[in-house]
Amino acid sequence: MSKLITTRSVKWTVGAFDEAVDSEALTSVEIIDEGAGEFVQVSQADADGITTNIKINPEEWPELLNAISHAIKMCQEAKP
Repeated sequence: MSKLITTRSVKWTVGAFDEAVDSEALTSVEIIDEGAGEFVQVSQADADGITTNIKINPEEWPELLNAISHAIKMCQEAKP
């Protein structure tokens, strides 16, 4: 019996279209599994090339989404 082979998207890069793929101005979103189940990791590098990661457990996402959406709405620049 043969295994089903498929293509799976597990990493996305977010940023300006004209930025270089390795630019620190880009944000990476990827699905990671370190053995205890999958989670999402959001990564950004600063001007010195130091990368900061945020690891998001799928069960935490609804509350994180609510908090982040609220914070974005509260930003002074976001108000019309």
